[in-house]
Amino acid sequence: MKRRPKATILSIDDDWKELIERKTLLESNGYQVLPATTSEEGLRLFLSHTIDAVIIDYQLPGTDGALVAAYMKSVKAHIPILLVCAYGPLPEKKLRFVDKFLSKSQPPGIFLASVNALLAGHDKPFFHRWLDQWKFRNHVEKL
Repeated sequence: MKRRPKATILSIDDDWKELIERKTLLESNGYQVLPATTSEEGLRLFLSHTIDAVIIDYQLPGTDGALVAAYMKSVKAHIPILLVCAYGPLPEKKLRFVDKFLSKSQPPGIFLASVNALLAGHDKPFFHRWLDQWKFRNHVEKL
């Protein structure tokens, strides 16, 4: 009997290699992943499928993930969004419409823990989610 996926995650990244690696990691951990390489394709999937969470790259051709996230939140505010970026911390104004931010350089274990926390705690206010993530990151660094 085939097991039902934990959740359906929309992953948007123009870097095909990153997108496939993320998809493979998530699917091997029980998630269903809808991949998209452009913001337009991602928005089409977002509007036409039942999505439990979104993972979106900040650097997208012609736009940035923060703008796409803002639109997504205006349409379906209850869906949690994880913004990933290859560069250092982003300005706070870029993080207003996302539930979590993570550097792409994080190891797979931290990435998976962040996805799990995103899905488990999207009903918490942003500050509490941020604090939980900070506590987890500090705990992992001490190990």
